Amino acid sequence: MAKNSAPSWPNSRQFQRRSASRPCWPADQAVALAITGPASTRLVVGALCGCSASQRATQPAATRFDSSNVKSLEAKLLGEGRGFQSTTWRLELSCDPPEEGPASVILKSETSNKDFNEFSRLNNAFGREVGVYTHCTPRLENHKPSVFATNSSEPYWLLIEDLTHLRSGDQVIGLSYQETLATIQRMAAIHAEFWLDPSLNQHSWLPNHGFWFADPKAEIVDDFFATYGVRFGTDVCRLYRAVLEQSADIDQALNDRPWTLVHGDLRADNLLFGNTVEDPESVIIDWSWASRSSAAIDIAFLIGGSTPQAQRLGRHEDLLLAWHQELLKLGVCDYSLEEARYDLQLAALRTITAGIAMHSFTGPDIPIRAALFMDDSIQRHAAYALEIDAWQALALPDPSAWNA
Repeated sequence: MAKNSAPSWPNSRQFQRRSASRPCWPADQAVALAITGPASTRLVVGALCGCSASQRATQPAATRFDSSNVKSLEAKLLGEGRGFQSTTWRLELSCDPPEEGPASVILKSETSNKDFNEFSRLNNAFGREVGVYTHCTPRLENHKPSVFATNSSEPYWLLIEDLTHLRSGDQVIGLSYQETLATIQRMAAIHAEFWLDPSLNQHSWLPNHGFWFADPKAEIVDDFFATYGVRFGTDVCRLYRAVLEQSADIDQALNDRPWTLVHGDLRADNLLFGNTVEDPESVIIDWSWASRSSAAIDIAFLIGGSTPQAQRLGRHEDLLLAWHQELLKLGVCDYSLEEARYDLQLAALRTITAGIAMHSFTGPDIPIRAALFMDDSIQRHAAYALEIDAWQALALPDPSAWNA
């Protein structure tokens, strides 16, 4: 597969915080609001009251409902400070008759921030997510969320099942070992379903290695190490600089590995959990960075960015075995444990550069929560690459043995 050029994030000063609101519209105002209301209002109302038959027809029959039965709705903004490329609303519906529709749905629409909206469209974020929900997830048994309707042209939106009764993952807090394990097993099932599947090559919306973290801005590298060098320590800094010097070699090595459908942004904020804390069930959401690439990218990005060291140290082999065994159980052939280990080490070298990409986005205008989770993720990713001896994937010398 050819390497796609990696995107760059908008400047942090272009970020504007969104404020929550709870608008409510009776049905007789719906059409007028859909035409004349502000952008977010038009999206919310238009998704239900302007949803065309063709938009509904692309979804499985079991997930459809007649939007003409919706008489009014109340909208609540969700997840402020968690996402940058989209806005998420919970719509509480009043249907007549009540049994003709769900009590609530989730509307995911484009962000009102102009710069992030342009960034999202440049990278076809909604196109990827709509594509996954339309062409890929219907193949997965009991996959959630169900999708009611989509709009795959501007302005983009998704109308999906309300899963707010589930526990949300939290990037700042991080994932427990049990949550990490449950997510790895769920992601492995998706990896196995699409392993070397030629049908993925037919989707123009699905890029090869389309990662937001693959090509960080060179001009901020010095400031990055000035900010994090003391916290990283000598060994991590040496490994980090070696990765930057051999970025093209890493990409070429990834290009030669087995491929599948990957999430591309598998982290705590994109996860929901059911069942108990001790035995969680993981639900994976937000497929806007989906691509064709090495499955290990998702595992390295998850553990490296979302699982605190206290939850992962001494358990790396267990997590690797769990992922590999799930792949084999679900039909992946000719993929040894040593290959899986190599792929995970290689993926950790690629995902470590998420730190520089995130650092380019920080600044005085960024919300506190976003700053916290990026700071945590930067340090977690850096430590993870060293913890699993990722340097072995490119036959680099052990950083601890390098001369200062």
